[in-house]
Amino acid sequence: MSGIFHEGRWYESTDMVCRRCGGPVYASDIPEYSYQCFHCDEDFYSFEVEEQDALYLPPVMVARPVHGITINSELEYLLDECGEPRIFQNQPEAEAFLLKHGFNGEDLEQVYFEEVSGDE
Repeated sequence: MSGIFHEGRWYESTDMVCRRCGGPVYASDIPEYSYQCFHCDEDFYSFEVEEQDALYLPPVMVARPVHGITINSELEYLLDECGEPRIFQNQPEAEAFLLKHGFNGEDLEQVYFEEVSGDE
């Protein structure tokens, strides 16, 4: 599942982008609106956003609940050789890496592919 954690809550990817900044938008917490952009800090109606370019896949980090226990609100990230969260070019690259290192399709359903914005 692809998306982002924002202020302790998981927002699943909508494959839509903000017309102002070009960043991803997520389902709005305000019922009156369809989407929200965390970069612009604004909510939008559906006609104010556009579909993400089908060729664009955002960079992602791989995360799972601490010790694999889903009731944990904390996440642990796959780390690189320097001990920093490893950033993959996109979700398919991350999935291929995990499959190559012993994960199976069912295992992939238990991890989060957290989108990385250019601000981080």
